[in-house]
Amino acid sequence: MTHTDPLAPLLDLGEVTELATRAHDAIAAAHRRPAALRKSNLLVAESVLRGARLSTLIEGEAAPVDGEPSGVFAHVISVHGLLSPASIQTSAATFRRSPANVLARMDVAAGGDGRPVGAQAAQRIRMIAGLVDANSGAHQVLLPQVIHAEIASHELFGPRSGIIARATARLTAVATGFDPRGLAVPEVHYNRHRREYLELLAGWTSGSEGVRDCLEFLLTGWIAGAAEAEAIIRAA
Repeated sequence: MTHTDPLAPLLDLGEVTELATRAHDAIAAAHRRPAALRKSNLLVAESVLRGARLSTLIEGEAAPVDGEPSGVFAHVISVHGLLSPASIQTSAATFRRSPANVLARMDVAAGGDGRPVGAQAAQRIRMIAGLVDANSGAHQVLLPQVIHAEIASHELFGPRSGIIARATARLTAVATGFDPRGLAVPEVHYNRHRREYLELLAGWTSGSEGVRDCLEFLLTGWIAGAAEAEAIIRAA
């Protein structure tokens, strides 16, 4: 680990290093399955759809299986269009070059005007862009978690922040190579423990203990998300 890695100190918090390793290994194992290569587009499409439905449920809204998506679910589906098999690699490449541009596109897809909300929001977006640019060491696994927590806890896009945070975490994982095809479904864990998820995100700004607890929870979500990916692969 290099001294220039801005996320390296986070590895010293609680069980973050152990959970980061477990998440990395679990997702890598899913990607090694033969079906993950043969049926990549099918698997990504199913992962994205499940993630969109669960993200809507986390917002406390309905995500019906039948019929055309409407309301919040329609906005979530629109945001997740950037993660579809046809778009995800292009979206990841654009995100690596210009995170602010992709975040703006997600906000518009979610029903916003593409501009962050709040006096310090633009500064925080620039900070996120700086972290994306610092591609090293702990960056691969931790960056999706940090960006997720930053967007959601500071409500950088108002009431749409949770939707955008979860979609951006997925896209960041593709961009860093943590989940290069976008197979994992971490929203399974977040929805299953919805109250704890929202409480821990709120605690992200409360100091090192809040950061530790939030990171541990989000990383556990990716471990569960890898297990969901394995289930999708087996069913394909």
